[in-house]
Amino acid sequence: MIDPTIVPDPKPFLETVPLFQGAPERAVEVAASVVRTRRFEPESVLFREGDAGDALYLLAAGLVKLSKVDLGGHEKTLALLQPPEFFGEMALLGHATRSATAMALSPVSTFLIYRDDFQRLLNSYPQVSLNLTTTLANRLRGMDDEAQVLSYKDAPGRVAYVLLRLYRSGVVELDGGTALVRLTHQDIANLAGTSRETVTRALKALETEGVIVTRPKEVTIVDAQGLEEVLHEVR
Repeated sequence: MIDPTIVPDPKPFLETVPLFQGAPERAVEVAASVVRTRRFEPESVLFREGDAGDALYLLAAGLVKLSKVDLGGHEKTLALLQPPEFFGEMALLGHATRSATAMALSPVSTFLIYRDDFQRLLNSYPQVSLNLTTTLANRLRGMDDEAQVLSYKDAPGRVAYVLLRLYRSGVVELDGGTALVRLTHQDIANLAGTSRETVTRALKALETEGVIVTRPKEVTIVDAQGLEEVLHEVR
C-alpha cells in the first residue's frame, strides 16, 4: 500500500462520480483540492468492519468487495464495487464505525476525502448532499429487493439473481455476446447468502438449462434472458 499523496489533477475523474453529478463546478474543484490517493494490492484490506472511519473512498480503478460477518461467523458479500462508485460514507455520518469490511479483489486505486472536508462539501453544496441521500436510498431499495429474492427463491433462482446483478452492474468481462464472471463458487455463495455446495448444485442446474457455462473460478453467461426467465419462474 502506498502512503497517501496529494493528487495533481483528480478533477476529470471526480466529475464522473455519482456524488458530484449535477453539482456546481466549484464543488468538484474544492474536492479536487483536498483528495488524497491510495493504492492497494489484490487481497489487501482497505478497512475492516468495526474500525473507526475517517475518510470517504472514491474508487478510481479496480474491484472492491464489501462484506460483513453474520452472528454465525459466515461472511456475506454485500456488494462488488467498480469505478466510479464511492463507499465508506456511513462511518462519516454521526461518527460511527465501519459497517462492513472492504477488500481489494484486484489492484485498486482510490481517492480519499477525509471527514472534515467531506462535511464541508455536504454543508456547502446541497446537490452533493442530495446525491449522497439519493445513493443511500437506492442502495436501501436494492437491499430490500435482494432480501425478497434471497428469502423466497430456490437456489437456482438465487444464483440467477446474483449473476444478473453482476451482469447489470458491469462486474463482468464482456466478450462478444457473452459475459465472463471471474468468481469462485464460494464468492457466489457469499453473494447469494448460501453454502458453496448449494451454489455448485445450482450452477450445474443452470448449466443444464443452457444459460451459463462453468469452468474453475469462472462462470460465462451465455443467455442473460434465460437467466431472467429462471429468476421469474415459479417453482
